Amino acid sequence: MKVVSGFNGKYTNTMDAKNRVFVPAAYRHKLGKEFILTRGEDTNLYLYPMEAWEEFEEKVKTLQTSRQNFRAIMRHYFANAVTCSLDSQGRIVIPQELREWAGLTKEVLFAGVDTKVELWDPQKYEEITSSYDINEILDSLPINLP
Repeated sequence: MKVVSGFNGKYTNTMDAKNRVFVPAAYRHKLGKEFILTRGEDTNLYLYPMEAWEEFEEKVKTLQTSRQNFRAIMRHYFANAVTCSLDSQGRIVIPQELREWAGLTKEVLFAGVDTKVELWDPQKYEEITSSYDINEILDSLPINLP
């Protein structure tokens, strides 16, 4: 199965009092009619189109569930996953548990990262992305990028 790729760019939108936030128009078509919202690794959330989520599920299913760490990985993603769809205005509702876990209060930063979209508190995103040296990371790779 070929996963839709090409999510890129950053957008910030405001969450309303009902925990609804506009999904950037640039992402709506690629997300499709229904998609998955779940926890990410860096106190953020992930939006996966169904095809990308199914591919991710298949990879995770290869882990040995007899190992405690692998069971923890499965719980982290699957127990916290919810199926979402856009309302007529292009918004999603972020469930309270996920919103609190990611520290989302008013502003939500959407960052396109290839096969998924990350949702962040903008200040947390800035802290994380300014904490590493991209040139150092690129120099450590066994391949040459850009």
